[in-house]
Amino acid sequence: MESKRIRIGDQMWKVGIADAASAEATLEAAMTEGKAARLTLYTGDDKPVTVLFNGKTAPLAVIDDGTVPRPTEISGSQNS
Repeated sequence: MESKRIRIGDQMWKVGIADAASAEATLEAAMTEGKAARLTLYTGDDKPVTVLFNGKTAPLAVIDDGTVPRPTEISGSQNS
């Protein structure tokens, strides 16, 4: 399955490429409006799950768009 990674709090999930924009909009609306949202996401082995997202209390939600370097990677040598 072609997918993007999505991190909600400390949990990592997958979302299908075709559903990524919708999932992002749902998460953003839930956080902006302080509401709950229900998302169908996938585990690391591509099993579908329903994730209930509390936009009122969630500290963060990240959708990894696959760009390089990753947001957690620093370009260049650490010895420079």
